Amino acid sequence: MAKQHPYARVVDGLKTRCRKNAEALTLLQFDWPVSRFVLERISEYITDHICADEEPVIYEIIEEALVRYSEAVHFKAGNKIPDPLRFAVFIEALISETSRIMEVEIIDNSGSSWTVGSGKSFCEWYSKHEGGLTIYPKLHESENSLRSVLYDLITSEQIKTVLRRVDYEEAIMAGGLATGN
Repeated sequence: MAKQHPYARVVDGLKTRCRKNAEALTLLQFDWPVSRFVLERISEYITDHICADEEPVIYEIIEEALVRYSEAVHFKAGNKIPDPLRFAVFIEALISETSRIMEVEIIDNSGSSWTVGSGKSFCEWYSKHEGGLTIYPKLHESENSLRSVLYDLITSEQIKTVLRRVDYEEAIMAGGLATGN
């Protein structure tokens, strides 16, 4: 049996957890086909191997970003939020939720450690550090540099160009994107 790609495992898991996840993923991928790239990158980086309360933390990260995206799509004030802003909301939520949830350091039996800001995927790190793992709370050294690492990780040049052109990149990096609702 072929090993399933982290993206496929994560998306399948999200869809089976909640019907709203399946609907939001379908809408996101219809509106922004390039969102698959973003979801692939975050799924490969965090993977579904890091768990809290026996649930992969990647689910919580993506689910919150999908909620925020859905709220932007179904904006209550009656005005349609521009497409690039809706996508920016999704990107900003992924970065913010990853920063919030992944305030941890994972250490193996040899003392080697991994953090979300390391720039190396968890799977890549873990494949070289077999053995028991311990997770400790750890505040990020620099929220700004972490947001920058995550932004570079999950966006392509195409996405960055769109976000720069509509002046949302700085707000995403600062974690202060406003939709007006």
